[in-house]
Amino acid sequence: MGSRLTRLVSICCLATALACGGDPLSPEEQVRTVIETMEQAAEEGDVSAFKAIVSESYEDHYGHDKRSLAAYVTFHVMRHTHRRFFARVRSIEIRDDDRAEVEVVAAISGRDVSGIEELVGLQADVYKIDIDLDDEGDGDWRVVWAQWKRTAPTDLL
Repeated sequence: MGSRLTRLVSICCLATALACGGDPLSPEEQVRTVIETMEQAAEEGDVSAFKAIVSESYEDHYGHDKRSLAAYVTFHVMRHTHRRFFARVRSIEIRDDDRAEVEVVAAISGRDVSGIEELVGLQADVYKIDIDLDDEGDGDWRVVWAQWKRTAPTDLL
């Protein structure tokens, strides 16, 4: 509940800043916000928040569309009720101001990972995740494609 409130306050502050003529976020900052939302949704097991950032046109080479990806995520959330999620954005490349390619390395563990020192001896599933996002209008970046594969824990460094 606390992080949902934090997210709501952040969104309200952002909306207020934009309404008051503040500098709009750059495309990279907008994409980072989406990735942070995705990370929070994974940590909290909030499938609805996750679905909100996936495009209706989503498809991947695993055969998922938005609906089947949501079912896949729901299955894993239900299967791993005591999970901790740690992600590191390796790169963000903005293409044509409305498309972004992001590389993330993520660890899913049964224990809290709050810092780099806790990665030593970490028992976790670690994945390299490539994500493509499109700006579907006015900074509404949504995931249109993703690919993930297991990787070594050292890739988190």
